[in-house]
Amino acid sequence: MTILKNVTEIQNLYTYFEFKDYDGWDEFDIILLTLTKHMGCHEIEKLEGVYSKHCILDFNGLDFKLMYHEDFGNYLCNQEKKDENYYNELECIAKEVVSRLNTNTINSTTIA
Repeated sequence: MTILKNVTEIQNLYTYFEFKDYDGWDEFDIILLTLTKHMGCHEIEKLEGVYSKHCILDFNGLDFKLMYHEDFGNYLCNQEKKDENYYNELECIAKEVVSRLNTNTINSTTIA
């Protein structure tokens, strides 16, 4: 699995980090588990719809969303435009998720 940094001008989605090869509905829960249980992120709010779901998280004062949409897959973002330092920190979080999942420290059997 890798991450792909996307910079867009889509309203409310300026820079986001997409999880390549972990882009399904079920992988959202594995990524969320990695962020909360194994990396210490705090879940603030979680919503699930028909075609999408998202969770607002906090990591040491950095707020962001883990989102899934059937057209885009799973990604980390913030729906407000932020500065480059913010995106650098968010990218570090995304890279840590990838590292943990790639080393098989977390897998679907740990969700219970």
